[in-house]
Amino acid sequence: MSLWKIIALSVSIMSLMLTVSSCGEAETELPAGAQDVDAAVSQPSANQEDFILADSASEALEACSYTFKVFGTGAYAEAPMLVGNISGKSYGEEKLLLFAEIGQDTTPDIEDDIELSLTLASGTDSVYFYDELDGVFRKSSLEEGGRDLLRHASYAIMNEYFLSDPFADEIASQSIVFEGVDSIGSEDCNTYLVTYARGQQARWSLGVTDHLPRRVERMTTGQDGNPASVILEVYNLETAPDLPDSMFTLVPPAELEVENYSAFLTTGTPAPEWNLSDSDGNMVSLESLRGNVVVIDFWATWCGPCKVVMPDIQSLHEKYADQPVMIFGVNVWESGDAAAFMQENAFTYGLLLEGDAVAEEYKVSGIPTLYVIDQEGNIAFAQVGSSSDLGLTLTEVIDSLLASE
Repeated sequence: MSLWKIIALSVSIMSLMLTVSSCGEAETELPAGAQDVDAAVSQPSANQEDFILADSASEALEACSYTFKVFGTGAYAEAPMLVGNISGKSYGEEKLLLFAEIGQDTTPDIEDDIELSLTLASGTDSVYFYDELDGVFRKSSLEEGGRDLLRHASYAIMNEYFLSDPFADEIASQSIVFEGVDSIGSEDCNTYLVTYARGQQARWSLGVTDHLPRRVERMTTGQDGNPASVILEVYNLETAPDLPDSMFTLVPPAELEVENYSAFLTTGTPAPEWNLSDSDGNMVSLESLRGNVVVIDFWATWCGPCKVVMPDIQSLHEKYADQPVMIFGVNVWESGDAAAFMQENAFTYGLLLEGDAVAEEYKVSGIPTLYVIDQEGNIAFAQVGSSSDLGLTLTEVIDSLLASE
């Protein structure tokens, strides 16, 4: 499987890259809701101290530029390396202006001449995607889920450069093990293996001098069920570049037609009907659920971000157990045993199987993707990816729909 496909399917795309409401690695595979640093660490260890310094140094960045390479291990080891350039700066309190150039390489030398095939940009209200090789230019507004156009850059973005409290999850983690000093390009880095509150792991390399992250290995499980990881390495980091706002707007070549893009079904429009089998072989249709608020979560057992949101989905299932709210996980792109996974993890909300065709109708391009459908069968809410406040957001949407009855 190519890394293009990995990124399209497995990353929590949006809030990972463009909001500062989540912390650390909560958007790829790590737990949301990290504690406040001061509350979590009363007497920090030496290893925690390094992450406290990294937290401060990363949060102080207002803009940065760097070159990168992204590659995989395990099931992802044979995928071509992604290389390119990233520039970004904070805009207001919750947005990131982003410019990215991305190409593929099969050699380990980032200094080689690389053919950059994708150019991506996110401005104050619009997102742009230009595939030079295929001659495709797309544009979308943020309100229409335009951030989804940036999914090919998701693993190339060192999110901690742009987040608030970027290393709060690491500081409050189960354990931090020092593994030695590595060199990432010209930078000597202290390397740590971090085990998070829910057992996920990541390996971080922090600059010895400036404490800024230069490498992160996000560990997961491949579609073959074996350990795998995606690794981001940062080179040539500039911490105070001059980035004019004009660079975050792309102008299409004169010969190309601009394709308008929407990442999900529009709020207020009828939800496509479906009829799917549950884990007991019973058929469930959207039409049969009319009169209920319906929450559907497109997911797969191999998807790390999907696993992050599932406890929130379970909590909603328990909260609204006696109310007209129906909650289902719609299993897609699956290679494992979805029913066994839910049983092993004590998830008791509804499970619908073989949802690939339904996912296409619901414009699912990355998972998890969540929809809320109102009592009349119309789209009330959509989100691509996990976020630290997902449970609260869904609760507010559901409560609003119940109150309207």
